[in-house]
Formats: sequence, C-alpha cells, structure tokens
Amino acid sequence: MTKTLRRLFLLACLSGMTTVAVAQADSYPTRPVRIVVPFSPGGPVDAIARAIAAKLTEQWGRQVIVENKGGAATIIGWDTVAKAPADGYTVLLAGAGGRTTLPSVATLPFDPAKDLVAVAAVARSPNVFVVNSALGKSTLPEFVSYAKAKPGGLNHGLSAPGTITQFVATLLARDAGLKWEDIPYRGGAPAVTALMAGEIDMLTADLGAVLAMEESGKLKILAVADTQRSPLLSQVPTATEAGFPNVVAVNVYGVFAPSGTPKPILRKFSDALAQIVAQPGLKEQFAKLGLQIDNRGSDAFEAFLRTQTSQWAPIAKASGVRIN
Repeated sequence: MTKTLRRLFLLACLSGMTTVAVAQADSYPTRPVRIVVPFSPGGPVDAIARAIAAKLTEQWGRQVIVENKGGAATIIGWDTVAKAPADGYTVLLAGAGGRTTLPSVATLPFDPAKDLVAVAAVARSPNVFVVNSALGKSTLPEFVSYAKAKPGGLNHGLSAPGTITQFVATLLARDAGLKWEDIPYRGGAPAVTALMAGEIDMLTADLGAVLAMEESGKLKILAVADTQRSPLLSQVPTATEAGFPNVVAVNVYGVFAPSGTPKPILRKFSDALAQIVAQPGLKEQFAKLGLQIDNRGSDAFEAFLRTQTSQWAPIAKASGVRIN
C-alpha cells in the first residue's frame, strides 16, 4: 500500500469514527445515567447533584440517578469515575478541589488531570470568615486587631482540611501576621457547632454552611473571600475591601467525565447543563444553599481548573498537610 493510499485509509477510518461518535451523541442517553457524588447523602454537593439529576431526567426522558461514594477525602468517588467506562453514562459531580489541591495532599490511585475531563461548572460558593456574634467583632480588621493582642492564643476552625478552605485561612494568617492553632472538623455542621459552643474563635467555611446562622444573628460573617460581594450577602465586604487582596478562594462545583468520553457526548451533556442552570427555579433553589449559578462550559471550566491548580498546589504542598 502506498503512502497516499495509507493516508486515504486513515482518513476514511477517522471519518467513520467521527460519524459513529456523532450518531452516539444524537441518541444519547439510551439508558440511565449515573452521577457519582464523592460525599455521603445530605450535604450541599449531594443537593446540587440531585437538583441537576432531576432536571436532566426531565430534559432527556431518561433516568439520571445520584450515587453517593463518600470516604477517603473524596478519593473514592473520584477514583470510581476515573476508572469507569468512557461512554457518558458515569460522571462525577464534585468541587474543583479534586483537581486543584487533592493531588498535592494525598497519594492518588489516578491522575485527576489526565483521567478525567471537565464537562461544565454548575455552581459556586465563596469561602467566608465567621465568628460567634457574642465575640462582638463586626469586621475583619477588628478581628485581626483582637487576634494580634492574643498571639498564639486563638483556635481557628477548619470545616474542610486539606482544601482551599484551609489554605485561604493560611493566606489570611500570613498577610495579617496572625498565629493560631488550626482545629479540623469533619464538615461544616460540626465546625459551626463548635463555633457556637465557643470551642474555636473563628471559622473558615463555605458560605452555605453558615448562611442560615448569619441570617439568624447567631454568627457574624466578617468577610467574603471573593473578588466581589456575594449577592446572597451584599452587606458583607470582601477580604479585598478589608485590606487583604490576596485572600480570594471560591469553591466551584462541576461535572467531570472519564477521559476518552466522545466529544459529541460531552458537548451534549455540557449544553444540557447550560440550559438547566439558566432556569430561574434552579437559581432560587441554589440560593437557599448559599450557592450561586456558575455556567462555565467545558473550555472555560478547564481553564479555571488549570489556573486554580497553579495558584493552590504550591500552597498545599508547602502546608505539609497529608490526607491518608
């Protein structure tokens, strides 16, 4: 076979493969789709996944189910999807931390940057710095002054050790010249309980974990770690406004699929997610969880993940934190 014939043969094969992939996407899905959540039922990520699954089921006319694969600091869930068939029928809904910080603090049985691809982002929630209202501090500068008067005598709560929720607190401590002891908790609920009980002086958490208590007046959010104020809490300034421009950390949640999933199927999934997050009802549903809609598609979400990895991976490695 001549070189010309070989090229023509290869082009014909590629054309045939493309035609098959497009045909698969046109009929996709033909059976139930599984969304894996790397947490136990009941948390905010689980709530996002179930809301998305219900909308996809309605849109596609095929059942989309949520399967909780919690444990090992989300590694079990990520690994499940990384090793699943690349056919669009098993995807992951998780926070971006599985790509941005987890590889720096844990030994993984997969490579999240190579074994999974970003489909689309769906929601975002900034980290916040919060204290017990009884402390009597209303702003982040007030708390910093208070903390400096008690060097080494403060306890700082971590609702998500080994994530940007911890590392943004590291940035604040560095930029403000503070020293404190980090007290880790298994999630937002027990950390909030500890703050309410006076076991810790300040908590860094996802906005959704403390929004209800802020609204009740029991807790006081001092600052939002974002570039703009949250529309869910417009009266609370950003850390930048409080004088700490480097203290920015937003949790972004999105859908990931195994690498090798046909691009036409990924586009169909991404397009469906874009339509879903544009619905007003979902925006209201997310707002109750302290979440905002994030409608970044595959390319924009992937670019965000690369930027965030460059920012947070060195900080995570330098922290010495290890998750077993």
